[in-house]
Amino acid sequence: MGLSERGPRTEAELLAAAKQGYERSRLKLALAVALPALIIPVVSCLLGTSLRNASLFGVTLVVGLAALEWRGGLYALGGMSGFKAGLVPLAFAHTAKLWGHVCTPAGCTTLCVPACATGGVLAGVLVELWARRSPRPWMTRGLGAAVGLVTGAMGCSCVGAAGIAALVVGVAVSMLAGAAIPRRLPAS
Repeated sequence: MGLSERGPRTEAELLAAAKQGYERSRLKLALAVALPALIIPVVSCLLGTSLRNASLFGVTLVVGLAALEWRGGLYALGGMSGFKAGLVPLAFAHTAKLWGHVCTPAGCTTLCVPACATGGVLAGVLVELWARRSPRPWMTRGLGAAVGLVTGAMGCSCVGAAGIAALVVGVAVSMLAGAAIPRRLPAS
């Protein structure tokens, strides 16, 4: 029933309708931002990640990104910075898996765990750099790390707990080191 059919609305009804429309639009925007991330678990699955792991991490990623984007502000900043940073260990892990192993005179070794650790360090550095520009760096840092870990875990889960542990340690080490360095204060 439109405004002309029903007659004038009260101020409270108009305000409620406006708020409902606003929230619906924010949800549509959040889904538009988060749903393209579904390509990540699909590609991960095609590159060898188990369907169970790809589904678990993929659903967690998309729902998390949508919730953070819907919330907006620094939540969205933390989510997107973590997603972008998490693509590094994801790519490193899948590349290492495709590459296989490397042999040296000392013996042969797989590249997956070192790739996850290295990707984690780089992801942590990226999240830390974005967090430093945030008015609430700890919030951006925490959300970015969480989303980055979920994103990267889709690749690092191919070697099991060792790959995910390497990813977590890499992210934690680089972010803790970066957080210990004081932010430069603006010149007066």
